[in-house]
Amino acid sequence: MRGFFIAGTDTGVGKTEVSRALCSLLLQRGQAPRPLKPVETGCAPDHPEDALALQQACGTSLPLDLICPYRFRLPAAPLVAAEAEGRHIDVGHLEAVARQADLIVVEAAGGLIVPLARDGGRVLTNLDFAQRLGLPVILVGRAGLGTLNHCALSATALASRGLTLAAIVLNRVAAADDPSVLSNPRWVAELTGARVLGPTPFVADAAERPAQLRTFLATLIDTLEARR
Repeated sequence: MRGFFIAGTDTGVGKTEVSRALCSLLLQRGQAPRPLKPVETGCAPDHPEDALALQQACGTSLPLDLICPYRFRLPAAPLVAAEAEGRHIDVGHLEAVARQADLIVVEAAGGLIVPLARDGGRVLTNLDFAQRLGLPVILVGRAGLGTLNHCALSATALASRGLTLAAIVLNRVAAADDPSVLSNPRWVAELTGARVLGPTPFVADAAERPAQLRTFLATLIDTLEARR
């Protein structure tokens, strides 16, 4: 199994935008990526917008249950939303779905330490699931103020599990910048030792964002392919 695990430093940092861009880039290059949004919360169960956007970006007709196995109405962490509906998330099932793919793009719900499921008495997080899959991680963080701490903590968590941090994408999620945006890439790189992409351009039109982000991700994919 090849692919990427897209994680965020926080909610609302643009993981789906980056995931869509990556899927469409791989498709554009003649590959057949399979999307997996293990859990989507805060959605209509029959219309999970993020998962459907990934489906479209990958150009796949896979059933929704294989793209987003668990969908919940409550806008909360996956385990919180599942328990609110009296339901159980089976991480073993999610792993089995992921391993059906030759090339997969997995988009986590929330940050790395967000509770995902229960395994007996133990709470499993997105980080636990990422470790099970062992895919290189693309970490998406906001471009502006607060990102240094979030990126450094997330990078430390990934390193503690022996996971490869392929890159950190500093994503603009608002039109207005704060003074830290221009210097944050340098500081994030220094604090984490990771490859840093961005800051990305802010594009108000959601339909146009993947095309803009593909430019940033193309250099990463080129480097990774050259190392094979």
